[in-house]
Amino acid sequence: MRLRALAVLAILPFAALAQPLPNAKRTPAPANDNPPLKALRVDQEPSGAALVKEVQGLDRSLAGTKNPNAIMLGAGNRISFCPALSCIHGPASGSIQSDFFDHQRASLLLSASTNGDGQTQEQTLAVTTTIGTGYTLPYKPNSPYKAGDNVAVGNAVYRATQAGTTAASTKLLGSRPDRLPFTVTDGTVKWDWINDAAINAKVGSYFETNVVDGAGSAWGAAFNYHINTKPKIGNFFPGVEFDYANNSGHDCALGVTDCTAVRVGLAGNAQVTHGVQITGEGSSTTGYSSIWALRINGDKVASQSAIEIDTATPIGLGFGSSGIGGGPHSIATIQDVTAGPTTLQTAGSKTIADLVLGAGGPRAIQINGGRSSAAIEDNSNSPTSVNIGGKKSLASIRDGSVAPIGILLQGNYSTSQIAGLGWSVGPDGSLTTSRITETGSTAPATSNSPCRVGQRAWDQNFEYRCVAVNKWKRASLSDW
Repeated sequence: MRLRALAVLAILPFAALAQPLPNAKRTPAPANDNPPLKALRVDQEPSGAALVKEVQGLDRSLAGTKNPNAIMLGAGNRISFCPALSCIHGPASGSIQSDFFDHQRASLLLSASTNGDGQTQEQTLAVTTTIGTGYTLPYKPNSPYKAGDNVAVGNAVYRATQAGTTAASTKLLGSRPDRLPFTVTDGTVKWDWINDAAINAKVGSYFETNVVDGAGSAWGAAFNYHINTKPKIGNFFPGVEFDYANNSGHDCALGVTDCTAVRVGLAGNAQVTHGVQITGEGSSTTGYSSIWALRINGDKVASQSAIEIDTATPIGLGFGSSGIGGGPHSIATIQDVTAGPTTLQTAGSKTIADLVLGAGGPRAIQINGGRSSAAIEDNSNSPTSVNIGGKKSLASIRDGSVAPIGILLQGNYSTSQIAGLGWSVGPDGSLTTSRITETGSTAPATSNSPCRVGQRAWDQNFEYRCVAVNKWKRASLSDW
């Protein structure tokens, strides 16, 4: 019945199949240099399958009509058509000239406008697939298998044609054989090679594009989606949607089962430019193309990492490192405004440092906001908490805050708490140095001038020492 229906469809004139709706807006009809195809040749193969074969001629009857309601077949890209978002109707001046119409061709044209109201979801092309065959069992020696069981060994899939128990060590080759049929006796089981393991899978839809010498620019697939209506409350407009759900009741274990919503596999003997590229198609006059270029949201979207990078590339996550563009970020390169326990956490053994700051900005690290415990805290067993090198024009550490203490050191330091070139401060607060230089001093006016115990001062004639609160004593200085 299906073959007869296809045959009837194939012999109808294409002009009758491709008529647009009566109220469809049409451009002037193009001139057809070649007569349109009046029929397709459909042959019935011995298996019962119908084969649409290539015939001579080109159908241009819809070459100048944007997105008509039509289903047309023309094996060998014999159907000229005009998609609304990439259709050429004439020169850049905007005039319509039929000589420009024939610029896109296809073997199968499916083009339609929605025909019903909200009671239905309409699809111009619907492909549904239910997959329930093709499972391969793990191969095990000294194990029983039934006739019809499939196993994978290396890149080879075998089917048991005779039930039995496998041998102590496998005799199955892990690669494609040189001839067929290829039968292996394994213990009391007989196996036939049936497929490569790399393609032993079912596919809902398959698209293959092979770009060879002589080709110009080429897409594997192009999805043009333009919103030409004002978005209203309650609407949603995803360009492409992938809904992926595991409803089996069992988790996909990491390292055991690969359950990936979208997979981009990169291969070949030459470098690929991008795995995934998101680029703005807008301009500086029209504003930003999107609110977020990439957004990952949801409280439980990932159990470990929202973004995981497991490659051995020189840079795990780079900003502007490509050197092909990108201006400075107006607020921050990385910003964290969440209430998580940490903003940046590093682990593992690093050969140089957890954090390397090599930019020529005004500050290496700037810390704003109130911290309940500490701005920087080091609880490690490293030999040095802070190691500062290089030539600083002002200071290695500068504290301009109004905190009660500029630097507070606590802990059990065996040698010194602070040390410099030729000096150190011991754990008990003692200062060890070859000399002390005071650039200036203000002597007390009287012996009762305000002072703290231990405070000292000097002038050209006396050394002064505060021996009690607001109580000074002095000793004279003399030449020798």
